[in-house]
Amino acid sequence: MLEALHQFLDLKTLVWLFPIVFIFHDLEEIITIESSMAAKDNYPKTNFVKRTLRAREKLGSTAAQLAISAAWILLIISFTTVMTAHFSPNGGSFLFFTAILNLFVLQAFMHIVQTIMFKAYTPGIITSLFLLIPYCFITYSFLIDYGLIDRHLTFTSLPVSLIMILVFLVGNLLGRYFIR
Repeated sequence: MLEALHQFLDLKTLVWLFPIVFIFHDLEEIITIESSMAAKDNYPKTNFVKRTLRAREKLGSTAAQLAISAAWILLIISFTTVMTAHFSPNGGSFLFFTAILNLFVLQAFMHIVQTIMFKAYTPGIITSLFLLIPYCFITYSFLIDYGLIDRHLTFTSLPVSLIMILVFLVGNLLGRYFIR
């Protein structure tokens, strides 16, 4: 099935779709975060749910705070996309692209886990299921088919992904700083 996609998509298109996929996913989160936080009394009273809600409140639980965070992350994703699209044809590395793609997968599965644990809709679950996971799966498949990622790059990208989490959290701090 994925071979059939090769006639409609190429790797460069997938690279340029990276920020667009992020925008759609984050728009769902921005639009629904406040109603989700308002419904917090309806969620199960488990430790996981309580910790998740506390983390959401600390990281920014308003649409405006989330929008600032999303703008920061979009800036980094856009820069990574431009650099990957520009340098990859000349033998450049897909390290940062893969590191952020790893975070997309992690975030998508976090949304799935949250939805199961909350026993309710959580912001970002729809685009995680129907946009993020398919996009990541297809992109990984293309990268592997073209021989652009291997085990070494995959393992090298994991610590970079952890560092990128900290870089992305700066966006949450900016959101909390500018919107109180």
